[in-house]
Amino acid sequence: LAKRLLVGKSASVDSEKSMLSKLKAECGAGFTSKLEGMFKDMELSKDINLAFKQHLNHLKIDGEKMDLGVSVLSIAFWPTYPVYQAHIPPFLFSKYQEIFNTFYKSKYSGRKLQWQPSLDHCVLKANFKSGSKELQVS
Repeated sequence: LAKRLLVGKSASVDSEKSMLSKLKAECGAGFTSKLEGMFKDMELSKDINLAFKQHLNHLKIDGEKMDLGVSVLSIAFWPTYPVYQAHIPPFLFSKYQEIFNTFYKSKYSGRKLQWQPSLDHCVLKANFKSGSKELQVS
């Protein structure tokens, strides 16, 4: 469930929530509380991303524009993932990561962000004479 929610590959969020309701009725709220927290985190992340995109539209950023979407997850609800250092070229991401950090801290003071490169995925788009190509990487 966690992976499907993070990569947006769930066939139907409504079906997932329906199954969660059935599990809650059968097994109790204690059994499903973390799963419900995952859904709440994803809904909150959608709101944060909308606000961040509006924030980016008001900034004057030099260079190529990047469409950055961030999932803000509560550590209590999600499986633990190994933390490792990814080697992403700074010109690709660090400027937008810093802008998001500043934006998030201005909205939610006192919270700590920990970036998880092991959960990243990216779509690279390139235009060639023969046509455009998309490369999806994770």
